[in-house]
Amino acid sequence: MDKRDFKRALRYKTCCCIQHNGWPCGTCFFAISEELINRDWQTVLLYRGDYKETDLDNLPPKKERKEVLEKIYNLCIEKQ
Repeated sequence: MDKRDFKRALRYKTCCCIQHNGWPCGTCFFAISEELINRDWQTVLLYRGDYKETDLDNLPPKKERKEVLEKIYNLCIEKQ
């Protein structure tokens, strides 16, 4: 997944770009959907690049991270 497209989708859905390099904050992230949980947010923190894997304590297994990002992206682009 292209990081710019992912970031753009998050920004569009949340109307927030207050954190690291224009990414949305956690509060706005969780407003996207009730389906989102802490490990989804931590996956975004790792993906955006300002946290190391060792800084985070609730990441999904590496093999599931792409699926988590795709789930978030699809929640952002689905029509309301």
